[in-house]
Amino acid sequence: MSYHPRSVLPITLAALVALLAMACWPAATPEPTATAAATAPPTPARAPTNTPTPTSTPIPPTLTPTATPTRTPRPTRTPRPTKTPQPTPTPTSTPAPPPSFFRPVVPIDAAALGTVEELRAADGTLWLITDKVVARLTDTAWNVYLPAYSGQIAGIDADSRIWVASENGDEISVWDGAPFGNGGSWTTYGVDAGWIPLANGEDDYVRGGQRDRLGRPWFATSEDVRVFDGERWIVITQDDMGMEAVSYEDWGPSLSVTVSESADQVWVSRCVWGAIGPVAGGSVRWFDGLTWHGADSPVASSCAPMIREDNAGYVWVGTSNTLWRYEPRSGSWAQFKPDLSSAFLILNTLPGSSGDLWVSITPCGGSCFNSVILYHVSTQDDTWIKVLEYDWYQYPRVILDAAATPWFFVEGRVYQIVDNVPELVAHLDARLVVVDGAGRVWFVAEHEDQDWLWTIDPQ
Repeated sequence: MSYHPRSVLPITLAALVALLAMACWPAATPEPTATAAATAPPTPARAPTNTPTPTSTPIPPTLTPTATPTRTPRPTRTPRPTKTPQPTPTPTSTPAPPPSFFRPVVPIDAAALGTVEELRAADGTLWLITDKVVARLTDTAWNVYLPAYSGQIAGIDADSRIWVASENGDEISVWDGAPFGNGGSWTTYGVDAGWIPLANGEDDYVRGGQRDRLGRPWFATSEDVRVFDGERWIVITQDDMGMEAVSYEDWGPSLSVTVSESADQVWVSRCVWGAIGPVAGGSVRWFDGLTWHGADSPVASSCAPMIREDNAGYVWVGTSNTLWRYEPRSGSWAQFKPDLSSAFLILNTLPGSSGDLWVSITPCGGSCFNSVILYHVSTQDDTWIKVLEYDWYQYPRVILDAAATPWFFVEGRVYQIVDNVPELVAHLDARLVVVDGAGRVWFVAEHEDQDWLWTIDPQ
């Protein structure tokens, strides 16, 4: 059940991208909160004008790959049938209060902070992004770093620098990581620093901030992958990565980037989305610091919504109908898949503590956006145990805490999964669930008639 590629495609430069933007993926609407007049943002300081005039992206020497035959992986064994537990039905009586280990930490004052849009666990801490400010959690208080901003938050890197792309995609600015009022400043990078304006209009995006072993932050855009070397932007096109050109009609590509820390690799996935799911044009490539690889791999033409590295250094690539495991030291591939008669797409993979996985898939019979199934997977014998199935439009979320305990959040209920059975723990409308670098679970929910930041402290 292994695949060993014997040739690589050296392309150019360095690159990658951060998660998929799916046109038909429904977004939960946050509860409305009062807003206040926005404070005028500090004026970004443009990067020094003596920056050298940008030239075309340098391309490292390219070797001609040697064509080699590929081996077809053997089919995986059929998993044993298992009984499927289902979530406990919602009771009609008045819900009991959350257990004591569900703890509200700090209020989110709508008048002062604005409407909550996102929580991010970056640089080892927790960040709050609203329609007005960007704030960082310090003990039990919000420390405002940006009292206002214009554009889209592209990422927060390991140095607590906040990257903001302009609304028209012509520039990107960075706040230097100091709280507002403590001497922080803006620097803006445009064409004179190698930044190429985006041209797709309202569909443009910039996402990322993960750093490679050289400390360079990587970003995915709606058109390409970009890395900042400390002075200039290096832009890596899809052609540079060896991705085949595809024709986009009513939809475009969605690029995402993942940095594999233990293997010193940067992974890029391209998905092309239609009304009912991914269409032809998917692609996966990775960069080892010198060369782009993946043109002859089993995931070369795959849409991979999630690429994740586990604690053992394996890279997991979830695609249509197959979960692939890549071993960087040997360059070998192994495949895992459930015994399903219909097509499916792997949405997420969460590595457990014992070589096991929690895998979310969506069946693609007619459409890929109807339901989601959670499996507990043993990688030793490729056994897939179906844990639960839920409606796509319930906005579900499955996470693992520091103890690798799975939690399931869905429409006003929180479940803990024990022995592959979901047990109802709390009636709570938890939103924007994230896990920080220490494995602590955070989310936004109502408390005392307003939004609060909550955490879970299991006993």
